[in-house]
Amino acid sequence: MQKITIATLVAAAMLSACGGGGEVAEPASPVVSTKAFATSTYWSGISRALPTTPLGHQVAMSCHNCYGDNIAQTEAKVSKALGRGFDLVELDLTLHADGKVYVEHNDGEIAHGTFDATLANASLQQSDRMLFLEVKEAYSSPAFSDSLMLSVLRTVRDKGYAAAGRPVFLRAFMDGRHQHLVRAKALLATSEFAGIRDHIRFHTLIESDIRNNIRATKSLGFDGVELQYQTSDLFGKLEQARQLGLGAGIYTVPASMGEAFISALREDVDFITTDYDLAATAQSSNVRALVQENTSLVYLNAARQSAYPLSYRRTNTADYALASSNTMPGLEWLSVTSDEDRIGGSMVFTGTQSVTTWDADNATDGGFLVTAVVNFDDLTSGGTASIVAKSDAGGFALEQAGMQLRFGVHVNGGYSYATTPLIGLNGTNSYFIVGAYDGNGAVRLWVNNVERMASASISGGVTLNNSPVVIGADPQGATDRRYFFKGKIQQVMVQKWRNH
Repeated sequence: MQKITIATLVAAAMLSACGGGGEVAEPASPVVSTKAFATSTYWSGISRALPTTPLGHQVAMSCHNCYGDNIAQTEAKVSKALGRGFDLVELDLTLHADGKVYVEHNDGEIAHGTFDATLANASLQQSDRMLFLEVKEAYSSPAFSDSLMLSVLRTVRDKGYAAAGRPVFLRAFMDGRHQHLVRAKALLATSEFAGIRDHIRFHTLIESDIRNNIRATKSLGFDGVELQYQTSDLFGKLEQARQLGLGAGIYTVPASMGEAFISALREDVDFITTDYDLAATAQSSNVRALVQENTSLVYLNAARQSAYPLSYRRTNTADYALASSNTMPGLEWLSVTSDEDRIGGSMVFTGTQSVTTWDADNATDGGFLVTAVVNFDDLTSGGTASIVAKSDAGGFALEQAGMQLRFGVHVNGGYSYATTPLIGLNGTNSYFIVGAYDGNGAVRLWVNNVERMASASISGGVTLNNSPVVIGADPQGATDRRYFFKGKIQQVMVQKWRNH
């Protein structure tokens, strides 16, 4: 393991918390750090105006399996994707014995709609949407693959896709099927495809031997990786890909609670494939609206930060600096080659430190969505230890309590909690933890995007208070702290949250 612990330096006083209850205006001239927010450049040069978060990060949203059993069904689903704000249309491809490429999930030699007819859709052709083309066919030989990929590339070219500002993405699982991408890359080097070769990108979908396969994706000259959204140590693997210069995204965010997953991940991935908002009745907030919704309160990701001052963002693209002091956590740096649970920087809390941000309140009738990427150092002492909280007779708390991990909100005079036993966690892995309450319903908790025990249903806005959001401890007013955490925290995000 290549680990560097950066000593905490005694310097300027820590950025003080903003006082006052309710939504507090931000200072007009924040302290600025230039290294705070590692905004991806993966979408540079794209013609389509992609959804952008309030903090300035672009995320492309992909319509999962955006096809049906025949051309009419496929055209209907594509029309739905165009109307509901998706940026990418995902089509799965197989090669039949008749020599034609078909759009279908499994190769059953059933005459579903052909790829050629699917791309002849005038509405899709004339739109600015990009194609996510996943090769489902097993790889058997270079000759077979060339037959498949030549047909795919010619159809893409002849139907007017893969143009400047509108790339086409060829994708395959890193299980042998990625060899089709290798063959396609070689075919693109020939003179026949000179007009489109600069507008084709290659992605691998990885589910096993993930760290080595991310490196293999890079060495093959491909452009991005896609990880299953419940992958363990997800943020370490995403950051490894990013530090290697790859685009990084996730699949397949489900329709159920999809609004929470999309909002929780929107700052940290380049693309998301999802089933959200693909039902017959449209959701009140489509995928684009979720990415752009003005809900941000706190976002701190230490993955690209190796020294103080640390920087974080609040409600927009301004950076706020957190200076070193004797009450701030030390910093740890894990090399991209270390294959640790986290890659890059993390804050190291040993039981006496905390990070104070600002008095970031929810709307009066709503709640909070909170995330954290955590590696635990103490899972057995049974005390209370706060990961991130605003819990001072109000607000929320994501914390260890006894032998439970819990997320709670203060509603109608008391706290209600979603919980999970700590016994299921360890001190080796990092965990992506999400807590949410929207003002009407259960308090919910997910660990690695798997839901745990929700609370009973409640109704009412989370109680406002005058305490800041604090990382690594529980706030008692503006300056007093208790319930100190032991472990590493890489990322924290807080959003105000409402019923979607």
